[in-house]
Amino acid sequence: MVVEDGTEHDVRLETLRADQVTGVIVATRRTRREPKAQLHLLQALPKGQGMASVLEQVAELGALTVWPVVSERTIPRPDPEQAAVRTERWRAISREAAQLAGRHRIPEVRPVTPVLEALQTLRAAEPKLQAFTCHDGEMRQGLNSVAWDSHLPTAVLIGPEGGFSAAEVQELASHGARPVSLGPRNLRTTLAAVVALTVLLARAGDLEAQGG
Repeated sequence: MVVEDGTEHDVRLETLRADQVTGVIVATRRTRREPKAQLHLLQALPKGQGMASVLEQVAELGALTVWPVVSERTIPRPDPEQAAVRTERWRAISREAAQLAGRHRIPEVRPVTPVLEALQTLRAAEPKLQAFTCHDGEMRQGLNSVAWDSHLPTAVLIGPEGGFSAAEVQELASHGARPVSLGPRNLRTTLAAVVALTVLLARAGDLEAQGG
C-alpha cells in the first residue's frame, strides 16, 4: 500500500469481506516514486484511440496533469457531451496506469480545452510555469539542451498530426511557450508526448534507480 506522501506499507490482511477489509502493517519504508520534475502535458487530441494510449504512458512516466486540447489542425472535435464522457474514461485509464506503476499520485486529466486557453489557465495557477511547444522547424533548439530549471513547474505542448500551425506557435510563444525540437525525425503525436517527458525526466535525474 502506498500513500501520497511517499510512505509505502506492507500490509498483512486479516479479514476480507464485501464491505470491509482489515489488516496489520508489517513493514514501512520511504519511496521516491514521484518525479521531482512537475510536468504538465498539453496534448492535442489524436485520432482514434490515441488519447487513451498517450494517457496510459504518461501516467506511468510521471505526468502531474494532462490537458487534452484542441488546436487549429486537430481533427477530433467532440461535442461537450462526448467530451465529458471521454474525459471520465480517460481519467479511469490514467488512474489505473498510475496505480500499476506504483505512483503515489493520480495524474489529473482536465476537460477538453482550446490550447491557448489551457496554457493561460495553467499559467494563472502556476505563475512560475515554464512552457515548451514541441514543433518541427529549422533552427529550433532541442528540448534536450534548452535552458530549463527542473525545480519549476513545466508545461509541454504537443500538437496534432501535422503539428501546430506557424501562427499558433507564434501565439503560444507570445504567452511564454518556447518552441523546441524533439530531433530531426517526424514523430507521431502519440509518441512525441512520451519522448518529450522522457527527455525532461532524464535531464532531471528522475530515471535513475531509487537510491541512485
